[in-house]
Amino acid sequence: SSDPRNGHVKAWVGSRDFKQDAFDHVQQARRQPGSTFKPFVYGEAFRQGASPDDTLIDEAVEIAVGGGEIWRPTDGKPPSGQAMSLRDALAYSKNTITAQVMQKVGPAKVARLARSMGIRQSKLEEVPSLALGTSPVSLKEMVAAYGTIANGGGYMEPVLVTRIEERDGKLLEEFASAAPEAALSRGVAYTLLDAMRGVIDRGTGIAIRSRYGIRADVAGKTGTTQDNADGWFILMHPQLVAGAWIGFNDGRVTLRSDYWGQGAHSALPIIGDFFANTLRARIIDPRTRFEA
Repeated sequence: SSDPRNGHVKAWVGSRDFKQDAFDHVQQARRQPGSTFKPFVYGEAFRQGASPDDTLIDEAVEIAVGGGEIWRPTDGKPPSGQAMSLRDALAYSKNTITAQVMQKVGPAKVARLARSMGIRQSKLEEVPSLALGTSPVSLKEMVAAYGTIANGGGYMEPVLVTRIEERDGKLLEEFASAAPEAALSRGVAYTLLDAMRGVIDRGTGIAIRSRYGIRADVAGKTGTTQDNADGWFILMHPQLVAGAWIGFNDGRVTLRSDYWGQGAHSALPIIGDFFANTLRARIIDPRTRFEA
């Protein structure tokens, strides 16, 4: 977790136990982000002038990806054939709509936006399926990128050390946060953030409200990858962004249960509990709201 206003890292848990698993899953692990990548697709659409109230038809999608191959993104149930707003498509994490948005805005531009927002180390494959999070990234990058949304479109480099002192308190070195790098205009960042409030208020992340009783102004996104190999959840507040990834070191080992395999049921409880305790302790202000 980090403070989106200055990039200061507040919590970093790389594994369950360093003795058992000396592998830092926050920075070293690269895993497919699944639907937590979708905000970059919608962010690029809003940057290009789309409105969250624009609609697309929830229908079967076929996209040629070269070499005679066809990509057919689907959701858990058949398409409804009904029009759906981009706002609802993000709240309910609709793959069919997201794939259509990706076709309109272009994979190269989505990848470029994701890089400017914080995906700085991982290589993104500029293909249509990138829309659904097929290129592996780190949790550190994803939390930093969501921090860009929470910070009004300005990317802040994560800061781990702010000052170094001697034992007697003598200051040896102090590190100031770098100036924010503009990745999105403030208006576009707020439009995306407002759409992501819907994930928490009525969409796939509603347990943040119903189960954890969090009433603060928060927005976020759930993510689940194919065969339930990875579960993700990232939540934003004006003063704190926190993310969790759940999975096995060997990506071939998956959570067989379709229930527990979903980010909403595996990663969300970690962040829900963390945020609830943070708010209860008044470490962050429950009354602070995102400003347009």
